Amino acid sequence: MILFTHHTGEPHGILGAQIAATYFTKRLHIPSIVVGITRAFSQSRLSEFLDEYYKNRERIIGFSHLCGRKDIIEFIGTLRNMGFSVILGGPQASQDYYGEEDTEYYPMRFKGLNKVVDLALKGPVDDVNHELLRTKHGCFEFPWRRDIFLNVDWSNLFVFSERLERLEVQLGQVLSSIGCPYAKARCSVTLDPPAFLQDRDLRIDIVSHGCTFCDVSKDKGFHGHVGTQSLMSQIRVLPIGEDERSIPFELIDEYPIVPLRSLLDSVDEAGIRLSQVNLVCRVDDILSHERVLHDTARIAREKGLKIMLASIGFESFSDTILRNFNKGITVEDIVKCVGILRRLKEEFGETFLYRRDEGANHGFIHPTPWDDAETLPEMNRNIVIHRLFEDVLPEHSTPLIIHHASYLGDWIREIEARTEIRFTRDGTWIEWWNPVRPEQPAGL
Repeated sequence: MILFTHHTGEPHGILGAQIAATYFTKRLHIPSIVVGITRAFSQSRLSEFLDEYYKNRERIIGFSHLCGRKDIIEFIGTLRNMGFSVILGGPQASQDYYGEEDTEYYPMRFKGLNKVVDLALKGPVDDVNHELLRTKHGCFEFPWRRDIFLNVDWSNLFVFSERLERLEVQLGQVLSSIGCPYAKARCSVTLDPPAFLQDRDLRIDIVSHGCTFCDVSKDKGFHGHVGTQSLMSQIRVLPIGEDERSIPFELIDEYPIVPLRSLLDSVDEAGIRLSQVNLVCRVDDILSHERVLHDTARIAREKGLKIMLASIGFESFSDTILRNFNKGITVEDIVKCVGILRRLKEEFGETFLYRRDEGANHGFIHPTPWDDAETLPEMNRNIVIHRLFEDVLPEHSTPLIIHHASYLGDWIREIEARTEIRFTRDGTWIEWWNPVRPEQPAGL
């Protein structure tokens, strides 16, 4: 079986899809590979390849991590017409299968993929069996637990643009935390109206577990850490680079600093040599564990490995927007965090990486619905005063993406319910920048 997923074409792994393919191969004895579809792929050539690949084989195919791509969603329909049974797994599988509510009253809303997807699977792959795959209809949800299947065959990844090409993974991933601990807290968030709305008093309360824009926290929540033994099992099978060390990998954990410090002791005892560990983390983890991070950088220097803060969730440099994102931090917190990073860089040099020109790409979401005459000057002022453009500001910001299954999706639907404004959809995304008023065509 082939599992399709979104991929940039760069030499990084896709952990969830590769775990699923490894599970199908080893546990269910269904030989499976992962094929990452680049944005410039040829649908006709991919269709031709699949016709040949599935000759004399049962036409069952899987998809994971659609990344909101309408071209992939359209291709699923093409495959159905070619006689394929389609399985959807990964993040937001059930939400994308069912779509948004009340589509009969709001025709612009995303109607779901249940007309083109035969089987949707939410949760870990561990409970999938041959009987379920033969069901070929419906949506099934499985509970998360700490002892999930995490074996990975790092050689099972390919990409497709014009033809199938094997991808040699140079950056792997290791799962430490199932979901985000910040998503444990239930918050009632009062969101400001979007800047274009004339009714400035339309403040809407929503419930959010974690950041309001995060569809993953709403989909998965938090289910604990996998444990040292599982972490070590994952690290042992990472490919070995030319320097006889494990290839660089991302430690998947939104609060990775304390787990990384413990992990370094474990790999030392096991005689494993690491080259670089990338961290994607929150600002409050750095603020709370400055001493631990300093100690970790010191040990890393002694062992000849690098620690990269590859992506820190700053997201905005306006307190108003940070509040609407429910980030749980302030601009003052961000400034303190950047000060810590700069001091560690000065002390540990090439051992400690965090800068944009070192390959890091930190979170900066812009534009947003709340950009106005107050938030924009505030944000620009903070960027200049604290010299954020020197090291942490990415070359390009990321426009706010509202997935229909995120908490901000709830906000948009509430605006639609309380006003006559409607928002267009693009695949699984809500185009918040494209409000449609009564008797006004989309885009005006």
